[in-house]
Amino acid sequence: MVNQLPISCDKTIRSRAVERRIIEIDLSAKTVKESPLPENYRHLGGRGLTSSILSEELDPLSHPLSAANTFVIAPGLLAGTALSSCNRLSVGAKSPLTGGIKESNSGGVTGYRLGKLGIGAVKLTGVYEDGDCSWGIKISADGVSFEDLQEISGRGTYDSAGYLLEKYGKNAGLIITGPAGEMRLASACLSVNDMEGEPCRNLGRGGMGAVLGSKGIKAIIVDDSAALPPDATDPEALKELIKKFASMLREHPVTGGKFAEYGTVMNIAALDALGGLPTRNFSKGSFSGAQSINAETLRDTIRERGGLGAHACMPGCVIRCSNKYVAADGTPLVGSVDYETVCLLGSNLEIASLDQVAELNRLCNDIGVDTIETGVAIGVLAEAGLVSFGDFEAIRSLLEELKQGTPLGRLVGSGAEICGRVYGVRRVPTVKGQGMAAYDPRVIKGMGLTYSRSAMGADHTAGNAITLGIDHSDPDVQLEPVRELHVRTMVLDMLGACIFTGRVSLDKTEILEEMVRVLHGWNADFDDLRGIAREILLKEEDFNRRAGLSKPHDRLPRFMYEEKLEPTGEVYNIPDETTDRLFDFSGSGA
Repeated sequence: MVNQLPISCDKTIRSRAVERRIIEIDLSAKTVKESPLPENYRHLGGRGLTSSILSEELDPLSHPLSAANTFVIAPGLLAGTALSSCNRLSVGAKSPLTGGIKESNSGGVTGYRLGKLGIGAVKLTGVYEDGDCSWGIKISADGVSFEDLQEISGRGTYDSAGYLLEKYGKNAGLIITGPAGEMRLASACLSVNDMEGEPCRNLGRGGMGAVLGSKGIKAIIVDDSAALPPDATDPEALKELIKKFASMLREHPVTGGKFAEYGTVMNIAALDALGGLPTRNFSKGSFSGAQSINAETLRDTIRERGGLGAHACMPGCVIRCSNKYVAADGTPLVGSVDYETVCLLGSNLEIASLDQVAELNRLCNDIGVDTIETGVAIGVLAEAGLVSFGDFEAIRSLLEELKQGTPLGRLVGSGAEICGRVYGVRRVPTVKGQGMAAYDPRVIKGMGLTYSRSAMGADHTAGNAITLGIDHSDPDVQLEPVRELHVRTMVLDMLGACIFTGRVSLDKTEILEEMVRVLHGWNADFDDLRGIAREILLKEEDFNRRAGLSKPHDRLPRFMYEEKLEPTGEVYNIPDETTDRLFDFSGSGA
């Protein structure tokens, strides 16, 4: 077990006028303690901080929905500034979906507001009252208070957000538990509001909504109205750095153009062409209706209807990959329609209508369930014959059942693995109990390493191999690039930087060094950041091993090794011995 991170004594953080603080809330005792972050956590943020706290302080054998589980909220190290795309928020806990350690992150405004308040982490333990999900926690410059939210108990996230913004101010940052979280369903997510107040930036994967719901918390409200921006060791240098980084992003052809034009949905065409677009419950790799749901169609539809493309989900973002999708009559429907959702609720279910995908997306958001897990779960149920692929009304009715909390609805909300067991389905695309994201690993083989070995389960954000400039079909060239990708992704997650910024910052890593130095006074080079990232990855794996997850859990489902994927005929063929070496950092460059 690793207990200390490799920070040499001459590179420790120098004191700032306002130190980042940790707020520890014992919900059972109704006590709040605020203190400076402990020394061993002071150089950590985001996923690095959530995973360190869980690994070092939580019993891995705790039941995920018990009072013993710890729920941690941590903005990235750069949060609270106007650095573009650097205000992401992480939450972590033991996952009710995977049984292991979990981190989920999102954009929106809440990470920024916590950063402005100088808060490095919020740690929740215990259960408030009897776990009745009708309470809130308000965090502001004045401290922490418990709020009575009986008025919105059981209500969807859209109604809840409207109520909370009216009560606490339109600029409040929110983390909302939806009805699925109140029901403690394993696919329940948490909703974070964007700059317009819409609760659409989701802490999506791993059932974090069920954990917060089990603790009796309907919402967390962050009010930074009386806060000042975080101190920098050199404020003038920070202003120049903000301008410099924004210019770098604007000058890059993808972060400065394609994302604003097409959003993440541009992956539809790319994956369809490669034959790795999950279709019909991962039984095919291309979709005949792909053109109807691709990026060009999305862009043109939004423009024709007066919706909003090139939208920033968080303060200061110049990439603007988000959007606001509207119905045919111009009525706002959902923001944002993104690739993973279009694939898993679209091609995976053989739905070739953006309007239908957007409606399912909004329903998932309002209920508070992960669109990825839900799309995979419904694909498994369609495989079982419960609904037909492409039958929008039948699929929509499953979400209505979920909203009502019927036995069938609760099954859908329990995730793809449980759906497959109940209905005896062989083709269940999960790892560690979590549904696969929108890249078939038989074609994008590096994703197979990520799905297999990530402590988070089949989660693309831990190491999205589609971004690597390698031959995705060659099993022999994946290991070292994917290993380094996981390390570099962890660095971005610790900083709270959107992974899309990596197209610039990971090629010119001195910009990340400058960010940490200017904001925190820490003279770290990129190898220092990589060293911390490797330690966190090992801590996450150690937690999972102590929780009972072993090598057999680090494997793709057997059908992917045996069943050829149309139209390429590919199977997954990276050897287990290679998979087991992914986090072997000996000889991987300091």
